[in-house]
Amino acid sequence: MVAITGADTIQGANWVAIRLLIVDDSPFARKIIRHHLEGVGCTVVGEAENGAQAIQMFKELRPDLVTLDVMMPVVDGIDSLAAFRAIRKENPRAAVLIVSAIPFEKTRETFMAEGALGYIIKPFTKYSFDQVRMRLARVFPEVQQR
Repeated sequence: MVAITGADTIQGANWVAIRLLIVDDSPFARKIIRHHLEGVGCTVVGEAENGAQAIQMFKELRPDLVTLDVMMPVVDGIDSLAAFRAIRKENPRAAVLIVSAIPFEKTRETFMAEGALGYIIKPFTKYSFDQVRMRLARVFPEVQQR
């Protein structure tokens, strides 16, 4: 795990990377998420494969942003909604982006009503992260618009 502790320079401007925790049981999905979000100024500080790991890593790493898959194995009785709620309880201002293969409106509404930053449906397309980039720019002004 890597953490950025100081300011870096990109194109002559000082900025501090957005610290990102990726939570998904699929290594392939984590790779795609990493690629897209590093491209807008995020630095991945950790990757978790389930909700229990996500909660532990969130407490240890204190990321600015978390991507959270909905469909993951339940470990220690913790599913994705329980992990989401625990993260939000630990830090109510935590930005959590939900990533899911479940296109059900009720699932999306549940997470959005409880404060999710956004909801992306898998499989990803080249346009999946466009709306996310705009939402991130509102929350994190340092996001690079590309």
